[in-house]
Amino acid sequence: MEGVDIAMVDQLIRTAILISVCVSLSGCKVGQRVIEHLPPRGAADEVIYATDFESPVWYWELGAAKAPMNTMTVDADPQNKFKPFDGKALRIAIPKGSHKGLAELSFFFDDQIGSEPEEIYFRYYLRFGDDWKTVTSGKLPGIVGTYGRAGWGGRRANGKNGWSARGLFSTTTDDGKVQIGVYSYHADMKGKVGSAWEWTNGKRGLLRRNQWYCIEQYVKLNTPGKNNGVVRGWVDGKPAFVKKDIRFRDVPSLKIERVWLEVYLGGSKTAAKDHHLYIDDVVISRKYIGPRPRK
Repeated sequence: MEGVDIAMVDQLIRTAILISVCVSLSGCKVGQRVIEHLPPRGAADEVIYATDFESPVWYWELGAAKAPMNTMTVDADPQNKFKPFDGKALRIAIPKGSHKGLAELSFFFDDQIGSEPEEIYFRYYLRFGDDWKTVTSGKLPGIVGTYGRAGWGGRRANGKNGWSARGLFSTTTDDGKVQIGVYSYHADMKGKVGSAWEWTNGKRGLLRRNQWYCIEQYVKLNTPGKNNGVVRGWVDGKPAFVKKDIRFRDVPSLKIERVWLEVYLGGSKTAAKDHHLYIDDVVISRKYIGPRPRK
């Protein structure tokens, strides 16, 4: 059609679909979606972002034009003994011969809300599939301020260039358990790789396959130059980890840049076979979130 801006038409269609999806969910707002069962308590404006993967275009709210590679929303996956938490979940595959599961997908605070916080809560539900048996450790979603400069991939943090507090998974044990934790690049790190802080309180960070867990992480940045930064972790609403002496930064310009929704198999070895995990009910909030009531 002569004179029609195809890009504009495409954007209008996307917006219309988003609105139609949102109006069916109580309290939902375009660009700052609030699902009716989230948060389980507190004012709606405490929640910055939430998704339950029911929308066919859930990824648009994160600025992605299409669903990320190696992902699919599912409500059934019988060959992997999958049982849904509530409706659809996001299935993430690490294919045989690869490191990457979920890669370049993030919630950037400045883009979404116009500022970067200095403390934040991030919650999601996690289920390792029946075929999850890795021979090395890797990364899970977490909270970062890398700014394209430092805090991942051997790019050492020095207090001025970046930092990170991503999730961590360990090598799967012979009886099918996976230890989780935090993998952090910080100003006091030794060498080029980050510090692995396992969630060992009450053995709550030792997860079984084929079971849903509520994973929540909190990061509060340190006063620049001081060792008073905080990371906390909860599993199913119970404390699993706390560390209160972290020096993430030496300059006030480093803040919480984004929540990085990443799943990555680390080390030199690639996946010996396909591995799958599932996530659901992702929430980013200014206040503690906790588990949601089960129906």
